[in-house]
Amino acid sequence: MEVKVGVVGCGNIFNLAHKNALSILQREGLIRVEGCFDVVEERASEGAKALKSRMFKDVDELLAEVDVVEILTPTYTHAELALRALRSGRHVIVEKPIALGVEEAEKMVREASSRNLTLLVGHVRRFDKRWVTMKEVIKKRNLLPSHVRKVEVQNLPFPENYWYWDEKRSGGVALDLGVHVTDFLRWFLESEPVRVYAVGKAIKDEARKNGTFDHFVMMVEFEGGKTGIGEVSWAYPYPSRYGVFYHHVDVMGRNGRIRYTPLDTPVVGVAKANFEMPRFSPLLSTFPDAFERELRHFFRVITEEEEPIVTAEDALIALKIAEKAKESARKGEVVEV
Repeated sequence: MEVKVGVVGCGNIFNLAHKNALSILQREGLIRVEGCFDVVEERASEGAKALKSRMFKDVDELLAEVDVVEILTPTYTHAELALRALRSGRHVIVEKPIALGVEEAEKMVREASSRNLTLLVGHVRRFDKRWVTMKEVIKKRNLLPSHVRKVEVQNLPFPENYWYWDEKRSGGVALDLGVHVTDFLRWFLESEPVRVYAVGKAIKDEARKNGTFDHFVMMVEFEGGKTGIGEVSWAYPYPSRYGVFYHHVDVMGRNGRIRYTPLDTPVVGVAKANFEMPRFSPLLSTFPDAFERELRHFFRVITEEEEPIVTAEDALIALKIAEKAKESARKGEVVEV
């Protein structure tokens, strides 16, 4: 069954990851991209051209032509656009975080459920071969994890007036990058969160001028006495050319330990005018083929060929932990989840 898809938002994540993934799936005949919409018409036009589809100047006109809407817009627009699509009877795929706040996210989940529509959220780490393989090893070796530490840090390259730095539009690093980590901890520990304690710092000028954190550490207690530490940052000192993201994962269990970081192994530098490290992917946090696997799976969920690996409810819980962590950092005390 060929699924008719509409794309809303043709900016950063579209160009870095989704455009290529959608092109591959379209060539395979799994989907047909009917059109693209963006508030900047030039971006919509370029996106439509790349996907051999049409540019739309009105979201409702696009909704009328498709089965599924893929929402790749800034976080503060997710809920409004998703609810609009769901109320028009369309399935929704939305980039993470599911929404800017838990209340909005709950409305999205309820709306999808009441209309028997599919709502899927792009927690792409669950489709990255590194983490999937690590999870398989944990099961196979019966490691029985009791503590997981996950670090994702980067140098955010955008200027201080960009929407990422505005916490009222992005949720800040604790939410935007934090939901990747909170979902990862819950996924690996296979346990529900109980309470969280968090500390945030404003390091770069951009963060201080916007009154937001750009480095954030959270300690989460899960059921069964399991614990997780998440660290996220937009203030990492390496320049963007070094690699957009740096990862660290440490899993400690009753029967063993797994540790992973890209900097554990020797790398080859390239000497030009400046010293550079090799870039194997524009998104070193997640290799592009993970987006292809994610979307392939999502469309098969929509056509009822597969059960979802990650649900809207999973995304809601990841958001709830991050939101409670922000509350903890503001209050300077432990907060119940």
